[in-house]
Amino acid sequence: MNGKRREIIVREIEYWKRSRLLPEQYCDYLLALYTEGDIPNSHSERLRTFAGKRIFLILLICLLFPSGILVIYFTELSFVLQMLFLSFFILICFIGGWAWRKEAKLIHLPLVSGAFLLFLSSIRISDYYFPKMTFVSGITIFINCLLWLAIGIRFRFLYFTISGAIGILLLLASFFF
Repeated sequence: MNGKRREIIVREIEYWKRSRLLPEQYCDYLLALYTEGDIPNSHSERLRTFAGKRIFLILLICLLFPSGILVIYFTELSFVLQMLFLSFFILICFIGGWAWRKEAKLIHLPLVSGAFLLFLSSIRISDYYFPKMTFVSGITIFINCLLWLAIGIRFRFLYFTISGAIGILLLLASFFF
């Protein structure tokens, strides 16, 4: 068969596959038939690149919390630069949460990491702008715990609900003792 004709047929079959005009198995069979087994953009190749990107994002999100602690407590960066780094880390967690919003197993990782980083940055901000004012730090902790409680109730995550409730109870107990 003419090379130009074969290329047109292969592109047409790939279009059918993308737009789901034919079942994927049929398209794979036709592609294997017309390309003589050398499928240019095979499904397994796409899965490998997708899995590689997913693993990279998982590792990145796992390293964000320790990196946030490192930026806050073990570097001599200015406050603005620390907050810039933490904001960037929180943004990455939100992007990961948005990307994995439909995957029940992976959504927890960016949510927990983002919650801890938001807690760390909000405490740092309250300590920077209101030094030695425990009431402001208490309000900041209370707001974070309310946020955790709201996320836990809204998305039915038991660990967020429990941590928010226990945080509020411990905060209230600390004011009385």
